[in-house]
This record gives sequence, structure tokens and C-alpha cells, in this order.
Amino acid sequence: MKFETKKSEIDEFLHIGAAIAERRQTIPILSNLKIVAKNNTVEITATDLEIQAIIKTDVNKVIEEGATTVSARKMSELCRSLPENEILEFTLVNGKLTVKSKNFHADFATLSSDDFPMLETSEESIDLSMPSSLLKRLLIKTQFCMASQDVRYYLNGLLIEHKNSKFSAVSTDGHRLALAHTELNLEGGNEIRVILPRKAVLEISKILPQDDSLVEISIGSTSVRIKQNNLDFTTKLIDGKFPDYEKVFPEGDSQNLSILKESLLSALLRASVLSNEKYKGVRFALESNLLRLTANNPEQELAEETLEVQYSGSNMEIGFNIGYLLDVLNSIENEKVELLFYNQESSCLIKEPDNNSEIYVIMPMRL
Repeated sequence: MKFETKKSEIDEFLHIGAAIAERRQTIPILSNLKIVAKNNTVEITATDLEIQAIIKTDVNKVIEEGATTVSARKMSELCRSLPENEILEFTLVNGKLTVKSKNFHADFATLSSDDFPMLETSEESIDLSMPSSLLKRLLIKTQFCMASQDVRYYLNGLLIEHKNSKFSAVSTDGHRLALAHTELNLEGGNEIRVILPRKAVLEISKILPQDDSLVEISIGSTSVRIKQNNLDFTTKLIDGKFPDYEKVFPEGDSQNLSILKESLLSALLRASVLSNEKYKGVRFALESNLLRLTANNPEQELAEETLEVQYSGSNMEIGFNIGYLLDVLNSIENEKVELLFYNQESSCLIKEPDNNSEIYVIMPMRL
């Protein structure tokens, strides 16, 4: 195997592969990338046996076709450290992969590409397509509410659902919830309800381009495959029952508060400095057109701030986790944000004005 390429043509894809490759090295070859050179393209494959990404990139020229596997972390770090416009030459000789540039060369140990495991997806699937930027948005707007190491393993992922002509992404860690959806009609009106693993969601949302190129999605009973231009991404699904998230939304008449996002964000950041480090709580005291934020800690320190808001509901006091509020506000793009309160015991809804396709729910906490 021998090929030449610019650093810019391969660097990003090596970095993507290194993020997916298994780091714990329980099976040594899973910490490697599979590199195949043929027809003036290089195909890079990474897997941890749960998710797999295959990326093709054009290169200057393939002098000799071939395949091998090499350490994902080492190769990615080395290429990233080289100058931007460098021309790289990759050569496989006697089990060593040599990388040369103008004033540098390195020899990497390899393992045979014949031993590299690949995920197989031959099951029946429901196929659909949507713009890459739309799928990316649905994932980014909801992924921060996923649990990370919850014993309720089905929370360590993100629900993809299609019903009533809506394609939705939902995540929750049991204390907060994020929902984003878009209108999507499927032939046959098929319903979909599957859970993507946390790592798959985080990686695919980074990889997908922010453009209108179409993404093809094949959803099976045990896996999901996402194809877009030169990317072929496959993930196994979490086998579990996602909770009925619609029951999380509070019922009844809401009392709405409207405020500039930056005003609330900066006030919460100040309050967080003196909040309890363990619980990160902040108290909201609502009055007519006023919001008073209060945070304190076991050292008897206190922060209090009053903000002018648009609010005409009844007086109310309710507590929240500051971190959860900050996560939601950082996800919102509008200048204004709406908070919908129901009572002191009910969850709060947060959304952009006139946008009901992206909604966040935060449970109250006792302070």
C-alpha cells in the first residue's frame, strides 16, 4: 500500500476515527483504524463493536493499492501536529506503515486488516431521508439531556420517534427533558421508536455537515445506518423501553414569564458562584413583572438579584438546578426566552417564543 495526500484531505477523518475507536484496548485491533487505499480514494474505518464509521476521501494519488490497520490515537495526533499544507506519503512495507513529509518520517506498527471486525446490518429497515443540517439540529438540541452512566440504561441514549407525521428526538436523565421535532411524512405511515446510544449521538452530531445535503437513514430493529456523501455510519440500538415522555409535560394553565436570554443567563452565572457546590440550586421568586433569584451555600454566603421581566401571573417561589437552566439557555438561539410555570410542585417548560418544535422541561428541586 502506498499513497500521497495533503494533510487537509485526511486529518479531519483520522480525528473522527480516533474518537470512535475503542480506547480501553480490551481487543487491541479495536484501538486501530482500518485504512484501505484504492482507486485514488482512501477509506478509513473505525469501530468499537457498538458503532462504526466508514469515511472515504479523495487523495492526490494511490501508487499501490492495499489495506492495513494502525493506532487511531497515534496516527490522529501525529497528523494533527504537522503543518497545514504538508504533503504526506503513506507506505506499508514489511508490516510497518511509514508516514513521510518534507522533513519528517515516522514508522507505525500495524495489525492485519483481515482481522478487523465490521458491523453487519442486513436486517429489514424503514428508510427515510432529510437534510443533514436538520438531523444535526435535532440531535444537538436534545443530546445534552441524556444521562451518562444511569443504571436505567435506556436513559443513556436518545429516543428517535416517528408518529403522527412528526419525526422527534427526545432525551431525559430523569430530572430534565429535551424534545425537538420536525414534520416528516413517511410512505406507509410507519411508526418508529428506537433508542440511539449516547456515544453514537455525540459522534454523529459532530460528523454531520451543516448543509442541506441529504442524509439517508435506515432504521432497523437492532441498528440504525446513516449515509451521507462519503460517510457510512452504523450504530447498534439500546434494547429497552424509553419512558412515556408525554406524561412529563405539566397540565393545566401556565403562567408565562418572558425575559431576554442574556439577562437571565448572566444572572444565573453570577448566582452559581455562591450556590451550593453539591446541589447547585437557585430559588426563583416571581412577582408581577419581577423575578428575584437567590442562591446560597453552607458557608452562609448568599447571592440575590432582581430582574425586570414580563410576568403577570400569581406570586410563586420555586427552586431549580442552575446547571440544568444554563444548559437549556445555551441551547436557545432567540434573544428572548419563555418560561412556563404551573405551580410550585410542577415542572417548568422553557422554549423560544413562537417555537413549539423545541421544548425543554426541568423538574423543580426543594431548597
